[in-house]
Amino acid sequence: MRTRLSRAMRLLRLQDRMHQLAERDLAALDRRVQAADMAQADLIRALNEASAFHEPLRATAVGRLRRLAIEAQELRAERDISALRLMERSTQHKRTELWVGRLETAQRQHAEKRDWAERLDHLGLTTEASLRSAKPVNLQDEPRSPVGPADVSSLDGWARRDRNNPDTSTP
Repeated sequence: MRTRLSRAMRLLRLQDRMHQLAERDLAALDRRVQAADMAQADLIRALNEASAFHEPLRATAVGRLRRLAIEAQELRAERDISALRLMERSTQHKRTELWVGRLETAQRQHAEKRDWAERLDHLGLTTEASLRSAKPVNLQDEPRSPVGPADVSSLDGWARRDRNNPDTSTP
C-alpha cells in the first residue's frame, strides 16, 4: 500500500511539472501570436502611409503580409490545440489528485485498523481485562441443566393462568 501511494505521489509531482511546462508553452505561443499580429498591424500601417516612393516595396510588403497572416493563423490553431491539451491534462491531474487522496485515506484507515488490532491484541494478552469473563468462576453456582423445571410457587396469581383458566378479573 505504501509503495502504491509513493508511486501515485511521484505521478502527481510529474503531472504538476508537465502542467507547468504546458502552461509555459501556451504562454509562449500566445506571445508569438501577439507578435505576429503586431507585425501585421505595423506592416498594414506602413502600407497605408506609403507614398509613390515606396511603390517598388509594396509587392514585397504584400507578400510579407500574406505570410504573416498565414503564420498567425497557424499559431492560433496551435495555441487552441495546446489550450485543449492543457485542459485535458488539468482534468487528468485533478483525477490523479483525487485518486491520491483516496489512497492516502485508505492507508490512514489501514494504519488505524492495524493500531486498533494491536491494542486489542495487547488487551487480550493481559490477565486483567476491564470486562469480566463470561465463564463462571465456580461451576456450583451455575444450574446443571439450562432447561430445568421451573419453580412456579414464586409467581403471582396472574402469571400462573393459562388457556384453561383465562383472566376474568377485568369487566
